[in-house]
Amino acid sequence: MYELNDVLVYGNNGVCKLVDIRKERFTGAPTMYYILSPLFDNRSKMYVPVNNETLAAKLRPVMVKETLHEMMLAAKNSETVWENDDRKRVQIFHEIISAGLSAEMLKVMKTLVVHKKELSNSVRHLHSADEKMLALCEKIAGEEFAYAFGVDVDDALSHITNEFIAA
Repeated sequence: MYELNDVLVYGNNGVCKLVDIRKERFTGAPTMYYILSPLFDNRSKMYVPVNNETLAAKLRPVMVKETLHEMMLAAKNSETVWENDDRKRVQIFHEIISAGLSAEMLKVMKTLVVHKKELSNSVRHLHSADEKMLALCEKIAGEEFAYAFGVDVDDALSHITNEFIAA
């Protein structure tokens, strides 16, 4: 069980602070909830039922710097994973991104950034689905790296890009 003020990642929702644990009655009987406040978007709160194993399993502590650095190195030393078939690519990338921050997700991010850069030399652009996936990768990675390294999200994304994508 998590405690007040723990900083956690909740699925693809980003880095959050656990601001309260209390009973709420939304439907049916009162239920205990973790109340999360996103650190990088304070306009909302998320309510995660403590006893809902599926949703509670999406909560985890923020990774430490060393783990994130190792993950980045693994992605840096890997090949891009472009799939020419749009539907297959969306499905493959969606599955990887849905699993949360990992070396595989950073590899997807690297692939999309490299492909976007290649397309910038012509008049073509990334497909909108690829743009959305890249934005989600940047949100997930940017927030966790920013929190772990004590920088803002833009600096974290710049570091990620310069460290393993541009290299």
